[in-house]
Amino acid sequence: MGVLRLLYYIVIVLAGLYFAEANRGPVHVSLNPFPGGEGSNLGFEAPLFLVVFTAVALGVVLGALSSWMSHVGVRRSAKQARAEAARAQMELARLRSQALDALPSAPTKK
Repeated sequence: MGVLRLLYYIVIVLAGLYFAEANRGPVHVSLNPFPGGEGSNLGFEAPLFLVVFTAVALGVVLGALSSWMSHVGVRRSAKQARAEAARAQMELARLRSQALDALPSAPTKK
């Protein structure tokens, strides 16, 4: 399975490098939703591959953050369940110890 995963990553990296090489031309990215006004120069120029890679990276980070935030309740419940299981294990050990201490001891030979 590791070889297939490595092969997959190599193909993805090579495709990204090919895309970057083929799209080196600068593009103007405007941050103004209403072009034509006084502040219409709000933007920058960058190579297309850099704009695309940045957008993908930002999407991955925002998706991971969204997923992490949506699982807060699950993580809290798991933490409480682990604490309860640890308390139950301690109680079980205490009860076993009590039960073993309550057993009559075997007579010793002299």
